[in-house]
Order: sequence, then C-alpha cells, then structure tokens
Amino acid sequence: MARVLAEKNKIRKRRDFTKTYKKGQSFIAPSIVLCYRKNHTEAFRCGYTVSKKVGKAVERNKVRRRMKEIARNHLDFFQPGIDYIFVARKKAGQVEFSRLRDDMLSLMKRTRKE
Repeated sequence: MARVLAEKNKIRKRRDFTKTYKKGQSFIAPSIVLCYRKNHTEAFRCGYTVSKKVGKAVERNKVRRRMKEIARNHLDFFQPGIDYIFVARKKAGQVEFSRLRDDMLSLMKRTRKE
C-alpha cells in the first residue's frame, strides 16, 4: 500500500502560507528554502511553492512533483504540530533529483534540532 499525504496534511489556504512566512522560521539550502512554524494541532502539514523564476509551467510542475515525492517517501522526518512550506529556489529546476532530496532532508533534519 502506497504512503500518501492525507488531505489533512496539506496546506491549501493563502492565509496559512502567509502566517508561516511571517511568523515562522526558515532554513536555506542551495536549491530550496524551508519555512516552518507550530500549528497547534496534532498533525503536520506541508505546502509547496514554486515561482515563475524556476521556469515555465512544465518545469515548475516537475519541481513540485519531485518535492512532493521526496516528502511522501520521508514522512518519518516530519514532526506533528508543525507546518512546513518548501519553497523552490531558481536553481531547483536545474538540479538532479538526488540533490533536491539531499537538500530537503538536510533542512528537515535541522528543524528537529530546535
């Protein structure tokens, strides 16, 4: 049975993204930025942002799919009660999948240390 992020684990509303950007903390890697904050629930939530700086729609969707797949395969890295937003940097469109994975995992590990 495939592991998937449930609907309760997705950040969809603009106000949730905005709150996390303004009140949360962030870590930076070469291809990705992770913003996170406590959400005062028992579940973690994830959101993904890829701007037009990364490329055209095909490229942006590819990067977004890659980020979602990495998150799906590493659910054990997420802590309950935290909102995570992964923001692709301009370089994310050119890096290999393995590099993007390494950057995401290193950022998630850094959130555990706090």
